[in-house]
Amino acid sequence: MTFLRDPKRLIATLIAGVAGLLVLIDFTGPVPVVSQLAQITLDWAALIAALALVIGLVSVTGSHIGRVVRRSADWGYSLALIAAMVTVIFAGTLYPLQNPDGSLTVPSSLIEQPVRIVFSAVYTPLASSLLALLTFFSLSAALRAVRRRTVDAAVIVSVALVVLVATSLPQLELAPIVSDGLRWFSDYVVLAGARGLLIGAAIGALVAGVRVLLGFDQPYLDR
Repeated sequence: MTFLRDPKRLIATLIAGVAGLLVLIDFTGPVPVVSQLAQITLDWAALIAALALVIGLVSVTGSHIGRVVRRSADWGYSLALIAAMVTVIFAGTLYPLQNPDGSLTVPSSLIEQPVRIVFSAVYTPLASSLLALLTFFSLSAALRAVRRRTVDAAVIVSVALVVLVATSLPQLELAPIVSDGLRWFSDYVVLAGARGLLIGAAIGALVAGVRVLLGFDQPYLDR
């Protein structure tokens, strides 16, 4: 391994490997010393992540404020980003909430009522619009698949049409044979495919984690 010749990379790899092993061993069983070290490691990681988030927030804010001041290209988008950021931060950390007794308190987290209202008014319509656009992308992909005239494309389009018709016509659930067939397809074919995807993702995450612990992959180092 090339990082064994570099002391800085070796120390970083050892720190990452030991921290990962401590947290991994802590998940396997309650060991007092390991649990305490793992909790300290997680606290440090949370603190470093919070500091990195604050530094990134300040850097992004400064960059976009400079674009607005210089009237750079598309500076209006930078202004909209800054306004949205200030609104969310104010609603989540500074906007007072009224208690049942009439007193006011500052929200303790970003999941309380002010931020939820902002998300409901802005994020939910945007998410619905993006999902609606996926319809046109799916239709375009289906047309391209049909033009290829291959067996794989025909199978994919056929299955998609069957699922689309089955979900858009709830009356099919009343037909005995059709309902049993759809239920069998959902319980065996669809569920098997979903489980295969989950198992594949889990195996991939396991292999990636082992490679990071052993130092083969070093995403935490500055390349």
